[in-house]
Amino acid sequence: MTALAEWPELAVVTKEQRFELVLKSLDSNQRTPSLSDDDLQRTVFEKNLQLNFISIAGCGMSYLSPSIVSCSHLTKLVIIRNELVSVPEEIGTLSKLVFVDLSNNKLERLPASFSKLTKLETLVVSGNQLKDDGLFDFSALESLHVLDLSYNSLTAIPPTLMSRKLVHLHTLNFAHNKITEVTPELNIIEHMKSLNLSENEITSLPWAIGQMEKIKVLDLSQNPFKDGRFKKLANDKRAKVSAVIAYIAKNAPKVSKKLRSEAEPEDATSAKQSESDDGALLVRIGAPNMHVKRMESVTPIRPFLVCCVFNNLDLTGENFKKFINIQTKLHASSLCANRAVAAIGTHEIKAFNPPLKYLALPRDELYVSDGITALHKKKPVSARELIDALVRDADLARRRTKRNTLNPLHRYLNLVVDLPNLPCLIDSEGLVISLAPVTNSDLTKVLHQLVTETLQICPHMQLDQVRVYKENDDMLSVFPDKNDLSSLKIRREYVQSAESEA
Repeated sequence: MTALAEWPELAVVTKEQRFELVLKSLDSNQRTPSLSDDDLQRTVFEKNLQLNFISIAGCGMSYLSPSIVSCSHLTKLVIIRNELVSVPEEIGTLSKLVFVDLSNNKLERLPASFSKLTKLETLVVSGNQLKDDGLFDFSALESLHVLDLSYNSLTAIPPTLMSRKLVHLHTLNFAHNKITEVTPELNIIEHMKSLNLSENEITSLPWAIGQMEKIKVLDLSQNPFKDGRFKKLANDKRAKVSAVIAYIAKNAPKVSKKLRSEAEPEDATSAKQSESDDGALLVRIGAPNMHVKRMESVTPIRPFLVCCVFNNLDLTGENFKKFINIQTKLHASSLCANRAVAAIGTHEIKAFNPPLKYLALPRDELYVSDGITALHKKKPVSARELIDALVRDADLARRRTKRNTLNPLHRYLNLVVDLPNLPCLIDSEGLVISLAPVTNSDLTKVLHQLVTETLQICPHMQLDQVRVYKENDDMLSVFPDKNDLSSLKIRREYVQSAESEA
């Protein structure tokens, strides 16, 4: 207890066998021994194996003893506003650590053994002197949620962060470093919600950053962006994150780069590509104009819309019948509830001009000039004429068969017959291609050439991702998203195109 004579704060922890050790704003250099003394720390750590929380703040501590490994139950370690110049390699054996904060010290590197802390959820090392070669391999930290490396001297985002193993990672803070460019692979971090890259040396951003639709907080301020308009937008505190993301998606240069399933060395690319191509479903991201804008007028009626483009379909012969059966069963299932909850519409993409708008219009404003033609109808008709004609046909069918059972086309009339405004999809030239949930137009309703089939029926099928935006440009849906089709092997690639998105 001699070593603890000058440290009553530590003595009481040992005497009472407390689970927490908390020291704050003490001038340890005025005591003998100082808090940085190895013997003092060894005495405390070895006599308090029960400790699960250690917090030492503003105490002038410059040394952390390897004997801290004695505290094998430690879950939280906070050593902030001190003078630490290193962390012992032995810290990697503290396998129960979930929270580590070493901010505002003098650390130039972190021990490689940090990669063994597989339960670590939060790591804060801001306000130090870290450089790129002073970091460790982050790819094994499968429980990591938050990483804060702000206020250091990094020139790049650690490449080992670009791993799909980091399934929980949602917050990255690299503010006030010396980062000059951002890798497109940052988009691999699927659940990113907060990204701070402010006060760096970034001059441009890759198009992939514009695909991070789940992000809620994005700070790109105080960077020397070459694009003057974007620089102004990035520094505008009133700008919405969705507006920043949309600008990047629309204006940043696209790269034709296949996303790897894991962050990996370049020499493994060839073998991995071969594996990926074997039975993998190709999802193309960034096909020109593949997006839909949902207008506010349709929100009170049928507000939700998810779209996707299917390529390389073979719906000849029996495949066509299987396709029809799949669609019919889905409409009758609880997922669609006979189109009351959801309706499937299939369209031939060559027959219209994207991007599309999803909106509701008064039936008298859906004119013949919009080109709407009901399935099996010979001539273009207005929405009012179409609904009225279908009601008459349904009534005639009942009388003729003396049954209340309706054919599929008439079955869903009750959903729209009394609506003053009707939901519809129109293309970029104003052509109405769908009047959901009643009918699609002859512009696109060539069923044997149309979309939506399973890989079992069409094994060479490919998908183009489609995004649906709200009228204010906030994201409504994107399909297939990174979390969709999880039961399938997916290969994603960006589409390089000279065309700009509308």
